Amino acid sequence: MITFFVFLATILFLIGVHELGHFLAAKLFRVWVVEFAIGFGPALFSWKRGETKYSLRIFPLGGYVKLAGEGLELEEGIPFERTLPGKPPLIRAAVALAGPAMNLAAAAAIAWLGILGFGLPQPQVAGLVPDAPAADYLEVGDVVLAVGGEPIWDWKVNFPELSQRIQAIAPDPVPFVVMRGGEELSFSIPPKYLPDEERYIVGAYFAPRLFATEITALEPGSPMERAGLWVGDVIETACGDPVTSVTELLLALESGCREVTVRRGGESLRVELPEGSLEEVFRGVAFRALPIVYRRPPLPVSLSLVGRWFEETFAGFKRALELLIRRPREAGEMISGPVGIAGAIGLGVQAGGVWVMFIIALISLNLALFNLIPFPALDGSRILFALVELVFRRPIPRKVEAAIHTVGFLLLLGLLL
Repeated sequence: MITFFVFLATILFLIGVHELGHFLAAKLFRVWVVEFAIGFGPALFSWKRGETKYSLRIFPLGGYVKLAGEGLELEEGIPFERTLPGKPPLIRAAVALAGPAMNLAAAAAIAWLGILGFGLPQPQVAGLVPDAPAADYLEVGDVVLAVGGEPIWDWKVNFPELSQRIQAIAPDPVPFVVMRGGEELSFSIPPKYLPDEERYIVGAYFAPRLFATEITALEPGSPMERAGLWVGDVIETACGDPVTSVTELLLALESGCREVTVRRGGESLRVELPEGSLEEVFRGVAFRALPIVYRRPPLPVSLSLVGRWFEETFAGFKRALELLIRRPREAGEMISGPVGIAGAIGLGVQAGGVWVMFIIALISLNLALFNLIPFPALDGSRILFALVELVFRRPIPRKVEAAIHTVGFLLLLGLLL
């Protein structure tokens, strides 16, 4: 239910921002705004102020700003110079561009507020490689505050910035500052070189969230349930070695270990886990999630992080576009309509506030770029028609343009739903 309301509020807000861009640009250039609406279908309520009617409609999966002269017929009683066709092509293009521009600005503001308001997850030591350098210095659960004298500001699950920092400092010892039990500790960890991979490691696994080895859910008939484990069991050792996180347990099982001891109430039991791949062994089991540790960056850093977020997001768009060109069917399966967007927001709600803000910012950015596509009914096509008129000095017949946009709108509605 929370996911639904967050989704609904997100859609209403972002569509409102988009249409507000068109509305403000139209008012700026004295285009008569007939109606400013959020949603489609019958109006839940409406009011009129000045020359414009404002309405909230029953289906919140869209919205529109109705400008004088957009339809097949000109409205009666409105001077032609106040209609959209009565404006020069560049002004019409500017009005169309204002919606995507507002979504672009909103994406930047939302991402920045997420970073500054909630902070970014800090790397936690999730597991240690036996006989690797980090095992002599770090402990599972340590929160990494700085590496090489600088904090780690990253939002990716595998913290690539941390790995890059280690590679940049190696082969010299890598300075770590960690928080352990409320105490700040500093270490210089000598990295180990892996010739086969041509890189340095300290021998630790980092994650934004740790999972304790306490079982919180177990599907009937799952491998661990058949092995004799119960909900509430805490796995304490694997082949005699203590394990305090699921990552440590995974590392032990990956090495071939299958014998674990569990604490059930006040009793200690030995359990033999089944053979098979890790994916199969862990099928149908959930473990207790520990809190994510967040830290807010300074204001100048938060602004630079928004720039980095845009850079990485546009790089992702580029990869998606290349996939669309090479394998259109596979790319088409990745396109999300309202149901897919709601699911993404739901995952963000579970992960934490900053991820919710990133997802909303990403939706806003997608909305901006999507509307710039020169497809009928989208802002991009309206900009294209205005530029064609500017170049050829001859407008496209209004009825032809209106018909093209109507067909395009129906096609888009079918695609998104």
